[in-house]
Amino acid sequence: MRNLLIALALASTSLPTLAACPAGAPGEPMHWVIAVCQQRNESDEIESPKMQSCIFAAAKANKIDPAKPSAKACSAKLKLKAEWCRGMKKDGLIDSVDGCVRSADTVPDVVTQGGA
Repeated sequence: MRNLLIALALASTSLPTLAACPAGAPGEPMHWVIAVCQQRNESDEIESPKMQSCIFAAAKANKIDPAKPSAKACSAKLKLKAEWCRGMKKDGLIDSVDGCVRSADTVPDVVTQGGA
């Protein structure tokens, strides 16, 4: 038992620490990528070639790999949320990008529904 605790303690010091993310940026980074692409393309057909291209490009640009959790996931989500909020402001749906980014209530459905 003691050896197991020592092994776990050593492993935990060598693994990246995943920073807690503000309540305004819940969900997975890939869901934020999808939300941004849905907004850009005014479509929720994620299997269309145009959406797939957008999703791939946005994930790559933000260094998001769904198979590999990253210590930078929170900063990627906040960056993507800011982009999503800028689109909301451009469309006249919100007054403040900064307020949108901080708000836990302003989150796209694809994020709140876990990508569904």
